[in-house]
Amino acid sequence: MPLKPHYQPTRADAADLTRHAQPGDRLYAIGAEFIVTDDTSAITGGHMVRPANTPAGPGSITLAQLLSRCGGIFTQPPTQN
Repeated sequence: MPLKPHYQPTRADAADLTRHAQPGDRLYAIGAEFIVTDDTSAITGGHMVRPANTPAGPGSITLAQLLSRCGGIFTQPPTQN
């Protein structure tokens, strides 16, 4: 199943995003861009994300943490009015 255009910071959306996100997917928040990595969480088994402009390494967070911190994310760059 493809990713939805927008994910809200809910348990259901976090579970859906964790299930469908693949390494290399780009995710966007207002003013930030993230990339899904090959690393997985030992607790959830889901992929980790990091800011797109940083090298791989420490500092990755889970998809659920990203949703919570950003208040929602997009799978395409949000338009700015």
